[in-house]
Amino acid sequence: MRVIAGKYKGRALITLSDNSVRPTTDRVKESVFNLIRGEFEGKAVLDLFAGSGALGIEFLSRGASEAVFVDKSPDAIKIIKQNLSKIGADGEVYNADYSTALSKFAAAGRKFGAIALDPPYKEGLEAEILRKIALKDILEDDGVIVLERLKENDSYIIPEPLALCDTRTYGSTGIDILRKKTKAAVTGTFDPFTKGHLYLVEQALERFDIAHVVFLINPEKAVTFDLKKRMRFAELSTRHLGKRVMVSSYGGLTIDYCKRHGIKYIIRGYRNEKDLEYEKAMAEFNLNYGGVETIMIPAKDSNISSTLVKEGIKENKDISGLVNPEIAGEIMREGKRWKT
Repeated sequence: MRVIAGKYKGRALITLSDNSVRPTTDRVKESVFNLIRGEFEGKAVLDLFAGSGALGIEFLSRGASEAVFVDKSPDAIKIIKQNLSKIGADGEVYNADYSTALSKFAAAGRKFGAIALDPPYKEGLEAEILRKIALKDILEDDGVIVLERLKENDSYIIPEPLALCDTRTYGSTGIDILRKKTKAAVTGTFDPFTKGHLYLVEQALERFDIAHVVFLINPEKAVTFDLKKRMRFAELSTRHLGKRVMVSSYGGLTIDYCKRHGIKYIIRGYRNEKDLEYEKAMAEFNLNYGGVETIMIPAKDSNISSTLVKEGIKENKDISGLVNPEIAGEIMREGKRWKT
């Protein structure tokens, strides 16, 4: 195991020989640093569940001003100190469980520009750790959290004010990037995603840092385009907005998705009074049963709808005024596969 970049590049590191410490692979480490692109440079970094200390050392090598290493295993602490000594780097090393360490840092008023989390895969600690980090307020306002987990452990609850800003999978490993952000959900079937839907996303981003475009899955509702296609249309239509938009799908209630992501607001659009009455009823349910507020926004153009897109496809009309022109041709081709 070696440092893969920066001033300590190529330096060999050691790990425990009994596999009680699970080192982050070089491939995953490189991916992590590509995702956060030096946001931590010149800042203090916390390596929680540090193991061999390899990730914290990688932060130091790439420009972090200081690194703090925490692990409850005395054997891991010895390895961390040996690795720091081997490369000639300084670091604070604490033999403590994560909860004690976080309380200690909060009491001292310490904040970190980056926090690396690699908790034991099978203990399901992700939600509790993030809750404590948010409660103790030890992450800088522009800081970043890097969470390594099992691929299937993706249903943990994300507390306010944290937001999931990126997620990647590498084999059995999942990497989540979280930051302090305000966020809202733009929900629907999006069959397909139209310029009207894009307007709602843009309105969400005028009010919030992150917009979750959530495809709600209802097996009883007939759709023209399959989920994969619909999500692709949304991703292509919003790509100019960058990482402020997250496109996802969910098979349960909207309020459950919002709870999982720490979202307190839903953005919904309406074209007429009938739409508005329906949205008011849904808004009341979401508020009463989930504590989630709905922001209702009138359509910029009431003549844009998914229904009109599908009618245009049937009648072989130009639909580029209703959807992103770059994908209008693809939507038309897919739509023509209907059995009429």
